[in-house]
Amino acid sequence: MSIRMIGIDHERASLIEREIFAFTPVQSRQAMETVVKDYGVEGCVIISTCNRTELWVSERKESPVDLKKVLFNIKHIVKEDLECDKHLFVIREGREAYRHLFMTACGLKSQIWGESQILSQIKKAIEEARKAKSTDIYIEKLFQMAITAAKKVQTQTRLTKIDVSVATKALEQILGFFPSLDNKRCLVIGNGEMGKNVAEQLVSNGAEVYITLRHRKHGAYILPLNCMSVDYDKRYQELTEMDVIVSVTTSPHYTITADLLAKSLLANSTPKILIDLAVPRDIDPAVKELNNLKLLDMDTLGFGKEEYRNQNVLTDVYEIIDEYIGRFVESIEIRNYLPILQQISNSTSERICQNMQADLESLAISEEEKRRLENRLIQIVDKAVISVLFGLKDSINRNQWNECFTNLVKMVR
Repeated sequence: MSIRMIGIDHERASLIEREIFAFTPVQSRQAMETVVKDYGVEGCVIISTCNRTELWVSERKESPVDLKKVLFNIKHIVKEDLECDKHLFVIREGREAYRHLFMTACGLKSQIWGESQILSQIKKAIEEARKAKSTDIYIEKLFQMAITAAKKVQTQTRLTKIDVSVATKALEQILGFFPSLDNKRCLVIGNGEMGKNVAEQLVSNGAEVYITLRHRKHGAYILPLNCMSVDYDKRYQELTEMDVIVSVTTSPHYTITADLLAKSLLANSTPKILIDLAVPRDIDPAVKELNNLKLLDMDTLGFGKEEYRNQNVLTDVYEIIDEYIGRFVESIEIRNYLPILQQISNSTSERICQNMQADLESLAISEEEKRRLENRLIQIVDKAVISVLFGLKDSINRNQWNECFTNLVKMVR
């Protein structure tokens, strides 16, 4: 079995290019179902964030799929329509792919180096894959190990000298535009985790914060402390009185268009800052042409300040990553030996039962009770034999496993 991935990210592609390959949660589930059903892979996970889109598959080594073709097909993109696509994608497999996932989960490959939001996004990706029934034991184990390693990095190290996240970067830009948020009115469009984080940052700096909710969610959504709600369908009416607008949704369409915003601002054209944290973008780029407005998106928010990085902990971080990659590789290698282990266990159980047949026959119990006793004996032997064999992995060199288990098969025949 082989695990491979194809990805497009902020290091290789612009925001315009990345948003072409972005998936909403619904699109992601449908795509994962399609990949497993139509392309013959064993498992599939799609990671789609503001920084990256990645397609992960586990497949049989003898029948690999064309990952770029699969990605283009599930996004319904004609390859010829995308200019200069060669530099946009990277394909990784084996240990290179594992290390990339572990580093990504730890925040080492984010636009905001060391940010923790990516970990929850990777958790969400594997959860969505489970809902789509597109995972297998290999994909499951890999993502579980990556998540566990990232949690350990978060609890035992500090990658950044100060708290740095998309929400804090947005706040930094807002405070550059409005040095004080006292008496400033802010509208957050999007009530997911990122929207909540931004709202909490604004509230903590004295702003009056409103969060949009769909009509059906009113009363069923717990607002962040000291925030108020407004109906999403009335957002343009509310924009007139707002100083700060932040949009972060998974909508495939613009939440704010230039023409409708221009109409709503006729009554109030005071300076405003708009921040678009979504990929694909929520706010029509043409908005930047309107007077008294500043528009920032994920590629213009201002990431990458080296002074935030705590380079001293990298050795510890890489040790944690290498430890868990080693555990994953070992679990896969051991799994490859399961058929041999089971064969040894079955042969051992069969021989013991044959040797004890006379003893079983001498017992004054019914035939049904004898069968139950024999089955229980087989279970005990299986558990004991496999436990001993698994214990050998700590006693012999990994390169000797195959020879050792092959010889054991011959001995018990």
